[in-house]
Amino acid sequence: MSKILQRVETTLRCFYIFNSNFCKKEGEEANKILYYNPEDIELNTKIKDVGLSEAIIQFTGTFVGSNDCKALHTQKTTQLFYQPESGYWMVMVLNVPKEVKSKDGIEVPEYRGAEVQDRMYRAILRQCYNKYRLNYGTFHSNLSLNECDDYNGRQQLQEKLSTFLNDYLRSLKFPVNDILSFMHSIQYLPLEQSLFLRAHNFINMIRSTFPIIRESVLLYEDYVISGGQIEPMELCSLHQYIGDKFFEKSEGASRNAHIDSPIVEKYLNGVFVTGSEFSEQSVNLPRVYLKLSGELNCYYLIIFRVLNATLCLLKSADESPPSFDFYTELRTYMEPQLSSISKDIEESSGKQQSLRKANTSTSLSALTSSVADDCAAPKYIFINEKTLNMSLIFLKNVAKLANRSNIFPPMLLILLLISSLMTKTTISKNLIHH
Repeated sequence: MSKILQRVETTLRCFYIFNSNFCKKEGEEANKILYYNPEDIELNTKIKDVGLSEAIIQFTGTFVGSNDCKALHTQKTTQLFYQPESGYWMVMVLNVPKEVKSKDGIEVPEYRGAEVQDRMYRAILRQCYNKYRLNYGTFHSNLSLNECDDYNGRQQLQEKLSTFLNDYLRSLKFPVNDILSFMHSIQYLPLEQSLFLRAHNFINMIRSTFPIIRESVLLYEDYVISGGQIEPMELCSLHQYIGDKFFEKSEGASRNAHIDSPIVEKYLNGVFVTGSEFSEQSVNLPRVYLKLSGELNCYYLIIFRVLNATLCLLKSADESPPSFDFYTELRTYMEPQLSSISKDIEESSGKQQSLRKANTSTSLSALTSSVADDCAAPKYIFINEKTLNMSLIFLKNVAKLANRSNIFPPMLLILLLISSLMTKTTISKNLIHH
């Protein structure tokens, strides 16, 4: 009978980024290596590792797409591949966990490669790239800053990668067990209808009043209320960036942070977390790279917080930084409204918690009465640009629904209105006639 003497968990063997296009001729193999960790490995070993990865990618490319090489399992290691941009490959090599067992007095290692979850570790590669791109832009754009000098451009890219990845890899804890950290998801705050519409109307008014603001994100504690037109992946990266860099862990999502708590008191009168209204020009205003409307651009990130509400504003970095007058006008316009919204959200959340507690102790009849009252309350349909891009499957079914007599006429008119807005076409005369 075997006995487990020791167990070694998953560890990071090496992590590197390369681009084969940087090797123009034989003898320049080192040029293709943009980053390699650990750094104290011999150059020949780095070149061999990259060369092996190239061979694996080329070999698998003969059977599947050139971008479909995702993982390679051996007895002792697992290699994960990710190509975020054309020609640029990120590779993570893991030592798989093993158990050292005693069999007949002999120590025998048993490797547990099946315990390494490819999808989770590839998610780490994607998150790594998304964080880098948010801070520095794409690999290619960093290189293009020095188109006239390939060597200096590549060297600057290597320096940025080294600065970012050394810190990022140090922050990773192996084995990775916190799956939620790499799910690229965010949590929206559920609000009652009127408060939800009020918050979104406030965001729209901000953008209308200050046209230089390209996009905005409204948060309550760690929860998203409005993400504007930012794509989900971009919003997730931005949300994590804001939480990690500008707010302490104690200031995170804490439902117990009431208005009289020390954390909230710090932001009682409204504070510009980034930017300054006390100087003629913004100093050290952070810049982020986000893809809006399909285009990746650099933006100034202005963060203003009142109580538990945080408003993040994006302004194009191609223009001059915000001025003193801009900050003054912005504060005057949004501080009282944002403060009021924050207080109302806290009050609403308190009522919902009290209602949930009360419902657990009430009788079925009381609960039924509460539901009936809720059904009698007015309902809202919120339509923005994202909802207008919903699947046309729903819209195609509207005509079928119209031919059924069991649909309440006002509801049918609402469906037809939504249909006309989403398809941006006129409603069929036959449909209206029915």
